[in-house]
Amino acid sequence: MAKKSSDVKERTHRMQEKVLEFLRDSGNIWYSCKRAGISRETFYTWKEERPFALKADNAINLGKSFVNDLAHTHLIQNIQQNNMQAVKFQLERCHPDYQTKNQKTPDSEFVPPITKLNIYTVPMKKTDEQI
Repeated sequence: MAKKSSDVKERTHRMQEKVLEFLRDSGNIWYSCKRAGISRETFYTWKEERPFALKADNAINLGKSFVNDLAHTHLIQNIQQNNMQAVKFQLERCHPDYQTKNQKTPDSEFVPPITKLNIYTVPMKKTDEQI
């Protein structure tokens, strides 16, 4: 007996919702596909359709934000517990007094000093009144 197209669509929709749920929790495509029981190829095939692509991108962003917040919470907890590795990590990345002196300034922030300035005059075009 052949599968009804409505059954396939319904099953696909359930699988898509499952992978979106895992994406909202993790922000990681590989992990979410594995948990949902689909291949990454299937995920990227689904992502070619705009409605699913928008939902997936939103879920990925939410998941990454959630994981970053969770990591930051654990960092703060470790700092409060006097974990010196966590303290050092935070200071080296966020406090200018503790950053290594040989760190390069990002190119977007670097402005070279002005060492020479050339000023040119442009001859004016004579008008009928000046002739």
